[in-house]
Amino acid sequence: MNHPRIRMSKLALGLVAALAAAPAFAQSTSAGVGGLVTNNGGSPVAGAEVTITHVESGTTSRATTDASGRYNARGLRVGGPYTITVTKPGEGTKTEEGVYLNLNQVNTVNAALAGDVTTLQSVEVVAAMVGGSDLFSANKMGTGSNVTREQMDALPSANRNIQDYIRLDPRISQVSKADGAISAGGQNTRYNAIRIDGIGAGDPFGLESNNLPTERQPVSMDAIQEINIDLANYDTTIYGGTGAVINAVTKSGTNEFHGTVYGSYRNKDDMVRRRLDTDKGDFNGFNDEKTYGMTFGGPIVKDKLFFFANYEKYERSAPGVALGDTPYGKGSINDADIKTVQDFMTGKGYDVGSLSAPDSKTEIEEYAVKLDWNINENHRAALRYNKMEQNVMRFPGMASGTVSLSSYWYAQPKTYETWMGELFSDWSDNFSTEFKVSYKDYNATRVPTVNLPQIRINGFGSSNSALLLGTEQNTHVNIVESKELSAFGSANWYIGDHTVKFGFDYSKNELMNFYGRNLNGVYTFNSLTDFLAGKVTQYQLRAPRPNGGSLSDIPASFTLKNTGLFVQDTWAINYNLNLMYGVRVDLPDFSNQKLYNPRIEQLYGYNNTVLPDSSLVQPRVGFNYTFDSDRPTQLRGGVGLFGGAAPNVWLAGAYQNTGLNYVEYDLRGNQAPGFNPALPPSTAGLTPGSGRMNVDIIEPGTRMPSVWKANLAFDHELPWYGITASAELLVTKVKDALYFERLDVMTP
Repeated sequence: MNHPRIRMSKLALGLVAALAAAPAFAQSTSAGVGGLVTNNGGSPVAGAEVTITHVESGTTSRATTDASGRYNARGLRVGGPYTITVTKPGEGTKTEEGVYLNLNQVNTVNAALAGDVTTLQSVEVVAAMVGGSDLFSANKMGTGSNVTREQMDALPSANRNIQDYIRLDPRISQVSKADGAISAGGQNTRYNAIRIDGIGAGDPFGLESNNLPTERQPVSMDAIQEINIDLANYDTTIYGGTGAVINAVTKSGTNEFHGTVYGSYRNKDDMVRRRLDTDKGDFNGFNDEKTYGMTFGGPIVKDKLFFFANYEKYERSAPGVALGDTPYGKGSINDADIKTVQDFMTGKGYDVGSLSAPDSKTEIEEYAVKLDWNINENHRAALRYNKMEQNVMRFPGMASGTVSLSSYWYAQPKTYETWMGELFSDWSDNFSTEFKVSYKDYNATRVPTVNLPQIRINGFGSSNSALLLGTEQNTHVNIVESKELSAFGSANWYIGDHTVKFGFDYSKNELMNFYGRNLNGVYTFNSLTDFLAGKVTQYQLRAPRPNGGSLSDIPASFTLKNTGLFVQDTWAINYNLNLMYGVRVDLPDFSNQKLYNPRIEQLYGYNNTVLPDSSLVQPRVGFNYTFDSDRPTQLRGGVGLFGGAAPNVWLAGAYQNTGLNYVEYDLRGNQAPGFNPALPPSTAGLTPGSGRMNVDIIEPGTRMPSVWKANLAFDHELPWYGITASAELLVTKVKDALYFERLDVMTP
């Protein structure tokens, strides 16, 4: 028999190891193993003791076969090598060495005791280069794959990001080479759920095109042990993604001290841009880019307590300001014009900066520490802390029709910090549990160079180019915060041919988005002459509502909760057929929108305090049929409903844009006030009735995104070089989707 992770000689036929991609606890950060023990005559062996030892850490778990000859173990470390020993007095002993267990999977090891003692040392560990997980198993039903540590070490990644490895699954496509954004099965890039050690590692608000909280994943790739990618996994713990659910687990310490020191460097001179004969330009993506870091792990108490730590820093230097294509580079705006503007603002007591800028520098720093504790043979715990900090300088306003001074630029620091604790317990041979609690704190705040209104001066040159200065209008106030508490608990109950799993997951995400566009005001002038004369062409301002409003009314502050309940049964009907069936219920809870706008209901018939509809019941079923054949052959498939989540930025508008908390002024010509850059801006003298209000409404009956997924696959191992041929059909049908409609745009 040939598999990507385990290759066995004919001597090993007494202990048939079919290491598999078995979706049995998909939100877990652990692995599992189970199987059937028979005697020399093929009858089940009850009461056989199974000892499962993680060689490098000495972590040991024990199980006993039931009356059907079956055993199960959950909550094991991901990876290996493991030694599995099966023994029963009078029946014999079998030992398997070099077994590796995959993340979020139950690997199958069936033993045939022959009345003697056999140690199988002819196991050769080989790394699968594509596909990421072993295919043949009674528990392999859905669509997905795993990427192991061996693969990550063997395969190149120029950007050292998690998307490069996720794309090893052929059903994942890269939709943006600039930021690595991926689509799974044709779904929106923001409909993927990405978790590391069970903690959400995706963009918590939905503004980032790469679906990550920063430019890179929150954990160094050198600290990741394995990645699990599920597109259609019928395990009922799966939630939160209608595209793919991607879960990675980090490394742990062992009984030996191990560490790495690494670094990478590249610069623009090494990049090849001339893909076409007509393209003679230079690469201008960055000047140079470097990554360096280290990992270190080992024992604190041998066989008992272990640590693993990592540190990484990424630095990228790019040209700060490219002026060639701007009006300055083209000569529409010259140094004399800029000096005139600078002197004028200096006379008013304001420094609006210049065109001089250092190289644009991006810095991302990440560090983490993890503790693993073997409490005893029945209980294992882990704690992990992780923090990532990013700082990027942005240079907006540099385009073919505009040029900006340094007062218009801004910094964009971000922080991502997590804490996690988990406990794995075997309470008896037929009952085990897993519990996890985590907390995540995310902050992204734009930091302006100065605190001024935005100033735009048009009318330069024949192309009517513009000079921009002051604080960019989207940076007057722009803060995103997310504080998320999550909990997960599951239990596995082994009853003969049935494995019953049940449990819950819970999340509470406190979000705040202060999008203060135009809070400082935006002044537009038709020409430099008008600017010097204080003649404003257009004035825009967002201000608290008149008669008692304040700035504290403007942010969208809301809490999103979800409670998931799940139960499922995996039934080994016979040696050939396995069936998994279950149901998941998600109970979302949205904090109330307290600002009711009766005028909107009068005009459009909608109550603006209505929130998305409640529970979603998700039935799922999967099967695997293993054929009696000389070479591994199986038919697998299933169908199920999968609920997802909308990017939170899509929901924030219902909390921020009520029509009651702020007003938008857009004044032109004679209605525009005189130029006054002092802050805070005053609304005194602004024309009554000129303020506009935006309102976002959620239609009654709106539900979060959900899709039906079904797959059918046939796998067969060919007689050449261990090659497996597979044919698979994956069908996705949208049940609930979201769309946006402008109610104020009427049919003519």
